[in-house]
Amino acid sequence: MLVNVPKRFYDMKRIHIYDQGGRNSVSGINATVFGGTSVLGMTTGSMLTSIGSTCIYPYRNNSSIWDIKFKELKPTADLGYKSYVKLGDMSNEKELKHVIRDQNTVINCIGSHIFYQKESEFEHANIHVPVAIAKVAAANPNVKRLIHISAAGADPNSQSMRLRTKWIGEQEVKEAFPNVTILRPTLMLNTIDPNPTIAAKWGMQMKMFNRMNFIIEGMDAEVQPVFANDVSLAIFNCLKMEETMGQTYDLGGPHKYTYTDIYE
Repeated sequence: MLVNVPKRFYDMKRIHIYDQGGRNSVSGINATVFGGTSVLGMTTGSMLTSIGSTCIYPYRNNSSIWDIKFKELKPTADLGYKSYVKLGDMSNEKELKHVIRDQNTVINCIGSHIFYQKESEFEHANIHVPVAIAKVAAANPNVKRLIHISAAGADPNSQSMRLRTKWIGEQEVKEAFPNVTILRPTLMLNTIDPNPTIAAKWGMQMKMFNRMNFIIEGMDAEVQPVFANDVSLAIFNCLKMEETMGQTYDLGGPHKYTYTDIYE
């Protein structure tokens, strides 16, 4: 007589990771990285594929595999260890099922663009898409880990549409996938794309006003920028440490700066 023995929690949820190999080894991580064309998505995907993980990068209609950011991703993995899948709608659960079907890890780096102005645009990027991803991941028995990237300062009463929708997205993702690991990075800096950084504001101002900058007296608002590669390392460490399941972490850099300090 056959007896159905239930799997232990350890067997069901832990990903056995081998991180000492190269691009053509097998790390045990099969990841779908949403937001792979962002700087964080690139550095995270590069970190995973460099140890032999297979990664799927879904992208939307306004991108192509010839974009400069896709070109940065191509040499990070061995042949067959990465693939790009074009989706028509990131919140369509039927399409999401296709890119998560055989994976054991889902990483959501999708966030709002810097040029968003309407509340509906922030809601789509920070609420609708993450919730759809969480629901599909929860329905897939192969998915053991979900990493969701939020933002430091997420608050339901924030005056910022971005931070307000980030908080709502966190709560709904937790409801759909209770074991999600949520990371809240501060303002991220990087060495690839200057557009989302504070330095880009000064650069654009110099471009618009003939190499001249205007600063406001008393720019004493403090920021604690964090390097994008360090956030990627935090994501990787969360995958290796099963005790991070269901936890929320704030990620900040080692130093605080005022806007005047950054300008100088």
